[in-house]
Amino acid sequence: MLLEIENQLHRRVHSTLGQSAVVLRLAEELDQSGRVAEQAMVIVSFTGADTTNPNKGAYIPTVRTRTLTYTLTLVQKQTQREGHSFCLPILDLLADSVTVWVPEIPGLEFQTGFELGPEKFVQMTKEAAQFIYEQTYTIEVLMHDGRFYSQLCAAFDLVKVSDFLPTRKCLVTPGEGRQTGLAVWRRQTGVDEFEKFVVEDIRCGRLIGDNLDVQCTNPGDGTATYVFIPITAVKPDGTIDQTKVITGTLSDVWKCTRRGIDSGSDIPPWFKLNVEFGLWRNKIDTVPNTQPDTSAYMPIEFEVNREYNEKPVT
Repeated sequence: MLLEIENQLHRRVHSTLGQSAVVLRLAEELDQSGRVAEQAMVIVSFTGADTTNPNKGAYIPTVRTRTLTYTLTLVQKQTQREGHSFCLPILDLLADSVTVWVPEIPGLEFQTGFELGPEKFVQMTKEAAQFIYEQTYTIEVLMHDGRFYSQLCAAFDLVKVSDFLPTRKCLVTPGEGRQTGLAVWRRQTGVDEFEKFVVEDIRCGRLIGDNLDVQCTNPGDGTATYVFIPITAVKPDGTIDQTKVITGTLSDVWKCTRRGIDSGSDIPPWFKLNVEFGLWRNKIDTVPNTQPDTSAYMPIEFEVNREYNEKPVT
């Protein structure tokens, strides 16, 4: 339970501050950790708990309240900017985001959200010239019959198949909305971390006669130029109507990245979800059933691929 709440508090702070600060967790004193802040740093940590029981005694059914205390320690290096004037707005931002917020953890009944307690300026270190501030938050959990539930994993979350499937957006031309044969493939690689590449995808098929040419500008860095000539740009005399030709530059093109070149494949080697099921085929003049002597089992496989809204080429 303590770890699940700390994990969610860590994610809450990280999503609130974005790239404005490094958010991490320490169980030891900052001075003993060996860490020096190169930019604003927020440390999320569990610091203590207190349990109250209105009915003392063994074997007495009761409900206990467990008050948990967490601290947010803000460290700002003085040499980067005016440390004091930079830290105070961040403290306000953290207070607005965390106060009364209730984590979503199955099996736990929260009596309160996070309540902000003491805030203080801790010190300005001499060696690293760092401003250090601290906020203290408490949250109350109701424990029926005194049992303390906790998940064994680092963080409990429902697993959904959709979280593991890559997404694909077909790139289309502005105006006519013609599919160019290019697509943006995107997948999640971690918590709030994604990677995406532009690939030539046959499922975003062009019309017969459309022509697409993608050339890497500097193989290895993922950049490329493209020329898309729709069939409607070809005049009866065979010349090309340049007003209908679409050209431009692309980034993160898979076949132009170092990984794409090393793989030797035009598309990322991302897995597909294979689902297998069976179909019972009944023999003639038999009642539908699953008996081996009157029916035959035919395995069927299909692949699930996710289709998403098309996105114009820009």
